[in-house]
Amino acid sequence: MEHKKAFFIMAIVMHLFPLFVLLAINQFKFNIFLSFEIAFFSFLIVIFSSYLNYKKIVFSKAKKYEYFQNSSIFFLKKIKKLPKNIKFRVIKDDLDFNFKDKIYFFTTFFSLLKIFAYMVLVAGFLFLHRQNLLNIFGYLCGISALLICVFIFIVYIRYESKKNY
Repeated sequence: MEHKKAFFIMAIVMHLFPLFVLLAINQFKFNIFLSFEIAFFSFLIVIFSSYLNYKKIVFSKAKKYEYFQNSSIFFLKKIKKLPKNIKFRVIKDDLDFNFKDKIYFFTTFFSLLKIFAYMVLVAGFLFLHRQNLLNIFGYLCGISALLICVFIFIVYIRYESKKNY
């Protein structure tokens, strides 16, 4: 991630903005604040664990193509001729995966860190609910503030990539 500082600044701004709005309209209460904070930081753990998991997968897949990193552009743009004998295979349209593919996709999307992050999210919700401190508005604001931060970051990255090229 090249723009770590930008994401960090956006996360801080989106974290403080709803709190300032609640303070401005005199609705700042302890249960809203606690629900907001637990939701924000537990969802931040979920997003961070997803980022680490996908980063690991991308780097493991990139090791297969190590040859292309050291080769010159001339070899990469070389036009290859099609073989004279073309063999066709029958492909099933029902997308029935074998057991090995199912295990691979399961481990891709559910690592132990990610499962732990979701457990923290649920445990925070249950803690607030059992202590009678749960405020649904504050909890949803905590989750949505981070989602808005991620969407703003995606727009920022797209803008930066178009500006550089």
